[in-house]
Amino acid sequence: MDINRGSEQWWSKLVRVINSTVCFSMAYIMITFLHWMTLSSIGKFFKFDSFVYYYGIKFVLNGAYWNRLNVSFIYGGGTLFFLLFGLFSLYLYDKLRNFKSVLNLFFIWGFIIGTTLFCVQIIVAAIGYGEYNSPFYQGLAVVFAWVRIPIFIVYALVIPFAILFAYFVVHYGKPVLRLAYSFTRVNKLSRRRMFFLETIIVPFLIGSVGVTALTFPMNLFIHLTYMVAILVAIVGTYVAMPYIEVLKDDVLRYKNLQKLNYVFIVVLGLMVMFVIVTFKGLFMSAT
Repeated sequence: MDINRGSEQWWSKLVRVINSTVCFSMAYIMITFLHWMTLSSIGKFFKFDSFVYYYGIKFVLNGAYWNRLNVSFIYGGGTLFFLLFGLFSLYLYDKLRNFKSVLNLFFIWGFIIGTTLFCVQIIVAAIGYGEYNSPFYQGLAVVFAWVRIPIFIVYALVIPFAILFAYFVVHYGKPVLRLAYSFTRVNKLSRRRMFFLETIIVPFLIGSVGVTALTFPMNLFIHLTYMVAILVAIVGTYVAMPYIEVLKDDVLRYKNLQKLNYVFIVVLGLMVMFVIVTFKGLFMSAT
């Protein structure tokens, strides 16, 4: 049965869910690992060796000392990485959206995950500020503590971060809806919500179980915070769907999302193997 005629068959929806689950998992693993690699790379500039794990980083000071400058650059740079990754993913999607590949769904997930994780850093900072033994004492929490920013300012910064988060949430929907294989799949509110549910929310719920298992039990509290933040973001997009308009000319007719992408499945398998093999850390020398 042609998916452009009548109702979509269950296997077509299932394949799209699988493809999106794989893309979400790939994007999350990549962002997580590259975030710690970013900290390590900046640390090299300050002559710090490091052990990089999928779930964190351990610096070797090599006789050097922490100070406000290197702390701000290392941990602030790691936080900024999330935003840059998200925006760069959106840029690549925009440039390659007419190249009808599942790769563009990966870019959309990179946009969603990267920008959401950036926005939630202020929550992590507010919880971990001054709590040196807390799992939330990382990223901006470390920077704010070293720079000695008053805690009320940290709390006040939640407001602009929340506004930015809301802005991104409203803009997550349209790139997803444009991937529909037919305008009839997204020409009504109920259909737009169903397509978003099948393409984003359900794959996230499935994929989050997998990436949690891969992380468990290391850095678990931060990981769960990220999962909750992403869930809030995509549910917020679902709720905001009445305000997201998609015209017929906007729909790119991505039939490839209904075809299982074996290459991405293999790549995800290799990424999982890499995480498992390097679970005890990679030594990154500053020399």
